[in-house]
Amino acid sequence: MTLRNFRKALFVGLVAAGGCATTPTETWQVQPPVVRASSSGPPLSARKRRALLEHSNTAVGVVERSLHERGIRFGTDGTPGSLYQFLHSQYPEIPASEARAGDVLFFDMGGGSGCGGHTGLVDLADSDGRLVFREWRDGSARRSYVDPRQPHTRRDGALILNTFLRVKLPDDPPSTHYFAGELLCSVVRPQP
Repeated sequence: MTLRNFRKALFVGLVAAGGCATTPTETWQVQPPVVRASSSGPPLSARKRRALLEHSNTAVGVVERSLHERGIRFGTDGTPGSLYQFLHSQYPEIPASEARAGDVLFFDMGGGSGCGGHTGLVDLADSDGRLVFREWRDGSARRSYVDPRQPHTRRDGALILNTFLRVKLPDDPPSTHYFAGELLCSVVRPQP
């Protein structure tokens, strides 16, 4: 069973068990991709293999790997800003209410980053409008939530509507945003 199929089976099992809606943001370990030298060229150096593995374990790396698996070929400098610029120039931006699995989310994390502050990949759009998305943050892959219809609401009972994307600091001004819904600034639909 491939890692991708294992994740799908795990996600379906969580949804069927009702755990997805009642537990906090889940984290899971991602197996680094196997990096093989192409048969037509020399083997990759240890430094190049290490750099490729490190990039795949970033927010941008998770999204780029998924897009490459779908046949979308491109390169960036590895930052959310460059990924945003590329996707925004090549593919349509759509309203968050129309997002579906495979769409790319961009978040404005403040500090002048604009929509290139953070990125995630939609895994599921609930019938009530909440989006379940995959992201890489704090050194691990996460399944997180954003509800564009209720951006300032953390929970509805036991159901998480919006994941915290920023840590609250004592010196933050009162207008600082923390929830995914407050920070969501763009949804792009890349198609091969």
